[in-house]
Amino acid sequence: MGPSLHPYRPAGLKSDTAPLQRLAPGPCHALPVHQGPRHIGTMTVKTTGRRARKRQGSTDMTTPSTPAGTPALANLDSLYSQIAAPLPPVQFTGATGARYNMGAGQPDPASLPKMELIETLEGIFSGPEGDLALMYGDAAGFIGLREVLAAKLKRWEGIETNPRELLIVNGSNHGLATVAQAFLNVGDTAICEAPTFMGGLRPLRQLQAKVHGIPLDDDGMRIDLLEAKLKELVDAGTPAKLVYTIPNFHNPAGVNLSLSRRHRLAELADLFNFVILEDDAYGELRFSGEHIAAIYTMATPGRVVRSATLSKILSAGMRVGYLLAPEPVIARLNAMKLDGGASPFTNRLAAGYYSQHGDAHIHQLIGIYRHKRDALVRGLEEGFADAPALKPVWRIPNGGFFLWMRLPDGVDPVKVAKEAGDRGVAYVGGPAFFADGSGREYIRLAWSMLSEPDLVTAGHLVAESIKVAAHS
Repeated sequence: MGPSLHPYRPAGLKSDTAPLQRLAPGPCHALPVHQGPRHIGTMTVKTTGRRARKRQGSTDMTTPSTPAGTPALANLDSLYSQIAAPLPPVQFTGATGARYNMGAGQPDPASLPKMELIETLEGIFSGPEGDLALMYGDAAGFIGLREVLAAKLKRWEGIETNPRELLIVNGSNHGLATVAQAFLNVGDTAICEAPTFMGGLRPLRQLQAKVHGIPLDDDGMRIDLLEAKLKELVDAGTPAKLVYTIPNFHNPAGVNLSLSRRHRLAELADLFNFVILEDDAYGELRFSGEHIAAIYTMATPGRVVRSATLSKILSAGMRVGYLLAPEPVIARLNAMKLDGGASPFTNRLAAGYYSQHGDAHIHQLIGIYRHKRDALVRGLEEGFADAPALKPVWRIPNGGFFLWMRLPDGVDPVKVAKEAGDRGVAYVGGPAFFADGSGREYIRLAWSMLSEPDLVTAGHLVAESIKVAAHS
């Protein structure tokens, strides 16, 4: 049994209304202005004379021309909202189109069920509701997909739910951003793991939240350090409103939050009055070990919003993610989602495919990704056979997509990145995963997209890059 769940209040705190410390908005940068033809991506669009001429019998709606030399976007900086401050892009090593791209967590291309999806699509359009797939739909997502997902959650997670407690979003990143916007004002305090998923970190940065990172060990987030941080923040008058966690096959670290820590995290949410954002993008892809119950199942209703996705177990391009929470919370989140509703087309396609093939496909993927993980690790082990002192430190995850490595002391990560890029290898450097920009000594390798032979070769090349960097 945990301690009595009465709210924690530090000695000497006289009021619950201590003002929040707000961050000053970050700098905004004016968009570049091009003279002459307008450039859109790689296309050049020329403004023709026809566009400027007044049509016969029509009102002249021509926009007045801008005098030469006058910046067309001048003075916009003062008009942008606080949350429109530009965020830095994620830095991948290697050139675009690298031969051995281990940067993004893309699904295995060979496993994408293209023929089955074609058959499903034909069934949709030849059926009585084919037209509805091309119309506007329910803002919460296609009810048929929510029914399929509710049944899946019961089979795979033991979660008893219903379609009204599910909200379909445009991929899990959309869901993470929606939850952050629903619970955080600009300058509020949030907590995440250190490291954490860059896609979960970005909406917190966009909201200019004061983000505090909690270190990980082999059992996931250090809940003892989290509790100490929660007390410290309350004492400072800036209590945390949201804790973001990735309990299964952590991205990037690969660890799992232990059952006892999950229980304690749920207790702390009541004790300190915060919401847990439980991100479970990889939970189905378990290679070994026992299933660990979701935090959602052990917390007070409303304390956890659970995010998941079909991107890793069906198709990333379909952009289907979903949020799970009690109905009143889902209603508030749905009101925040100003996208006109999830796509009825992709929702029906996902529902039709998953209801027929979903579980079998996941079991197939588990074997595929387990072999890919083993191929990458084998390549790395072989690559460091002649230089064991330079071998990075890593844990072998029992699921997911990623291997998280700490470089040997004294090895310059910038040199490693250059050597890897020269050899056609791409990955993501550690700073992308830390709220404070630390973590230079870490790199994340994704085994999900490359073939097994390519992963062995990529492991050799990463080892070669580290060895060369260490002696340069």
